Amino acid sequence: MKDFFVHHVARRLSLPFVIVICLLPAAAGTARASKNAPVEVGFVGTPPPGFQNVLLNVQAVRINSNGKAGPGSGRWQTIPTPPGIGGNDQRAELQIDLNASQNIPQLFNTADVRPDTYRVAEILLDPTNPGFLIPTCPQSPPVGVRADGCIDYPITLNNGNVITVVSTGSGGLVAPSNGTLGQLLLQVKMVVNQAPTTFGGAYLVTVTINTVPSATAPNSALGIVTGSVTVKPGTGSGTTGKTRKLAVTAEAIGTNTSVATAPVKNGQYTLFLPAAGGPAPPGFGTQYDLAVAGGDNTYAAERLLPLYPGQPVSNAPNFTVTGSQTLGDVTGQVTDSCTGRPIVGATLQLLIPPNSNNGASCLQNPEQCVAVASAYTDNAGDFPLPGTVTIPAAFDNVPTLPKSGAYVMEVTAPGYDNLVIQAAPSSSTGKKNGGKCTLSNTSTDFVMCNLAMTTGYITGSIPIIPPNSGQSTLVEVLAEDSGTNTIEGALPMPVNVMSSAPGTFSFTLNVPTMPFPRTFDLFATTIDQYQGKSDPYPGHTVAVLSGVTGPLSACGTATATFPDDQEIDCVGHGSMTGVVSNPNLGTSVVLSKDNVQLMSSIVQNQMPNPSASNNYSFCVPADTYQVQREQLPTPDPDVTPTAMPTSSPDGDAMTVTIPPAPVFNGPAPTPSATPTGGPTPTATATGGPTPTATGTPNVTCPTTCTNPDGSCPATCNNAIAPQL
Repeated sequence: MKDFFVHHVARRLSLPFVIVICLLPAAAGTARASKNAPVEVGFVGTPPPGFQNVLLNVQAVRINSNGKAGPGSGRWQTIPTPPGIGGNDQRAELQIDLNASQNIPQLFNTADVRPDTYRVAEILLDPTNPGFLIPTCPQSPPVGVRADGCIDYPITLNNGNVITVVSTGSGGLVAPSNGTLGQLLLQVKMVVNQAPTTFGGAYLVTVTINTVPSATAPNSALGIVTGSVTVKPGTGSGTTGKTRKLAVTAEAIGTNTSVATAPVKNGQYTLFLPAAGGPAPPGFGTQYDLAVAGGDNTYAAERLLPLYPGQPVSNAPNFTVTGSQTLGDVTGQVTDSCTGRPIVGATLQLLIPPNSNNGASCLQNPEQCVAVASAYTDNAGDFPLPGTVTIPAAFDNVPTLPKSGAYVMEVTAPGYDNLVIQAAPSSSTGKKNGGKCTLSNTSTDFVMCNLAMTTGYITGSIPIIPPNSGQSTLVEVLAEDSGTNTIEGALPMPVNVMSSAPGTFSFTLNVPTMPFPRTFDLFATTIDQYQGKSDPYPGHTVAVLSGVTGPLSACGTATATFPDDQEIDCVGHGSMTGVVSNPNLGTSVVLSKDNVQLMSSIVQNQMPNPSASNNYSFCVPADTYQVQREQLPTPDPDVTPTAMPTSSPDGDAMTVTIPPAPVFNGPAPTPSATPTGGPTPTATATGGPTPTATGTPNVTCPTTCTNPDGSCPATCNNAIAPQL
């Protein structure tokens, strides 16, 4: 799902959800460097039903060989936070969503511990803020209970913040040995003991953990990739400085999104990776790329056949790289070709063809290639960001190539045209202006890597009902490729609409321009607060405009004026719930408004999970929407894909109307009209409160927005969508 309608994935701006696998780190100390028994930890979620998000704030995962160990035992071994994520002290934490890990496990981290048989594992949650529940709107709230939906509710733990599992069996929970990867996959289950009776009150919950079978078991959720890396002698100068260790990294296919990394030890590597299963063997399958990099060796890459749970991939590669390479760097700056200003947060990737498709042209078809090194720009547009004392930046350890050769480098940034060029590293490291680049994919002239990215602009206006006197409303505007869920541009800062606004506001955002003409769908959504803190979901209607022709030249401008029926108004929260018949792990549901795609949802709790429900849900403002089932093609177990697969519509779209919430202190809002010409059938909420005024002037508005007359939306409605 778009995280509050906004997401960005380096290199590609959308991913099939079956392979979007989050790294979920925690930290509570580190295993000593001398320990060399690696353990990989991951989570599988078992959330309570009826919640849009089930969020836990994890601070640490640790293991002990003594099943009766107390908190002060000296045998505790910690799986630490991955470098650069979540902080580096004992207060570091990361929020995990149990809904997102019901069908595909989420990897946590891998770290070296002492070789041993470990009999107890603990997850440590934040003791003062262990997590949140975000329920969908109540179908029929009890009389007198003000329990809203689509807002953060804190949780109180019934059994404390240290969640433990113990094994008394001879093999323990996990038994890593020297150089052999052990795996600890933990099923995290939450049960709601008591719901709150007031706005913002806490849910009382019980959290427990158990183990999931290892990757070698038939019902595991992980697949196995294992092979060798042979280093041939080279003729270069090698290096005496710090380098990144030789390792094999598994990436989500067609991206530089790292899922797991395995060091090469004694010429071998092993990866346990999340794999999409299903009720029938061999399951749905998940697709990965492998990238080999590190030391003073050449790069190597492969695109894998589909990986299935409890099975090894059938084409696990044995790589050969050449050592003793001269290392250089690729450094420079990325700027806006129209303004000359630096571009912050641009992504740069060095690409090489996979072994199975060695004839692929990365310059012409970058989607067929694998990213082996990545870098990002800083606030001045300079790249790469600095590494650490022990781990240099990837672009500071690039093997040089013969004079006739160069790497292909892809540069991406939201709102800009992708730049695919050639890059040749310098013959030394540590230089500010290291390496040479071409300035386009057709140029053969190598110059300093000062790169300019092309862009264009869409400017326009959107109608809005101004906020209550003394208040303001933040609005974000986004552009996506027409008919897709792929975000291409967004305002770098939201527009702050004041109560004195004339009923409209203006915007200008960057969008890519090539190939001409390019067509975009636009939508605008608010960034609201609820009871003084950031609201996870908006309480204003979403304004949409489809089929906007983009600028017809670099630095050109196109206009987009939203019609009056797309006025942004305070209507309160809403939700939609439904069921998908016979899904697999390539099935998703896309929510649209007037032909503009807003977000997508996974299908939760599919088989072979127990009590499969095949549910999906959306938290969206009260309005009329369309829901469409989407399907990724089932991978062929014997065919290596040339590029990332894409999903397509499956069946007819359904129209669903979420009625507006009743109001406090004022007249009832008028339900939105159903657009003419839309698909049928139509579903509306059942069993919810009738949207009428409460006539209670002393009630303080708890909701996300307030109308100019002082009224505000109350408890939101849920609409049940037709089965897809």
